[in-house]
Amino acid sequence: MNLLIIQARMGSSRLPGKVLKTLAGKTILQHLVDRMKRSSLVDQLVVATTTNAEDDAIASYCENNSINCYRGSEWDVLDRYYQAALPYSPDTIIRVTSDCPLNSFRVVDFVIEEFIKSSKDYFSNSNNEPDYLEDGFDVEVFRFNALETAWKEAKLLSEREHVTPFIKYSGKFSCGWKKFHPAYQHKLSVDTAQDFAAVEAIFQHLKDTQDFSIPEVMDVLQQHPEILLLNAESEINAGYKKSLKEDKHV
Repeated sequence: MNLLIIQARMGSSRLPGKVLKTLAGKTILQHLVDRMKRSSLVDQLVVATTTNAEDDAIASYCENNSINCYRGSEWDVLDRYYQAALPYSPDTIIRVTSDCPLNSFRVVDFVIEEFIKSSKDYFSNSNNEPDYLEDGFDVEVFRFNALETAWKEAKLLSEREHVTPFIKYSGKFSCGWKKFHPAYQHKLSVDTAQDFAAVEAIFQHLKDTQDFSIPEVMDVLQQHPEILLLNAESEINAGYKKSLKEDKHV
């Protein structure tokens, strides 16, 4: 069984409450849920948020919109993922984040298919290395038993906060990467108000295009390069880089 988990929280330091900000007529979270549910390879979807009071809003939103929701640790996102997955007894986990409202089921299905063909423990279209970055369309697929091992053995704060570093870098698991579109190299996750403005502009240009994915977004950016100036100073993976600088055993 393939379980897709969306991690989401209201407490973003650079753009608080971004998950439930309205974008092109829907919340960011709703855009992502709707786009993920179109996957033919995802069996179940759950939003994993925190037990913090500020995330009551996410839990209420999920309840009111018939979206599965689990609440767990704020800082130990690895534990939150593991606990969110347990009731579903999945074979495979698909990880996406709520700051990527442009993300597409087409990318999800592509990564799942590559994961199956590769017979690896982990597969993604995006990583920390520049050659593999597809920011804003990041999808990670991995075996539940790899998640369980990471949950038991990961000791670094960065490994607990970011879910998959132990799986990717411990040497215990076979991993693979392949980009959905070799030419894609943009910063389109929503971390700041400037990122939100860029993504909002893309949605506006694609409002009549159903189920758009990376190629359609790239066409918009080629026709309207001024969009990329809106968030030109945004940095990819700034949160993970900060975690590495401040890393410690926990």
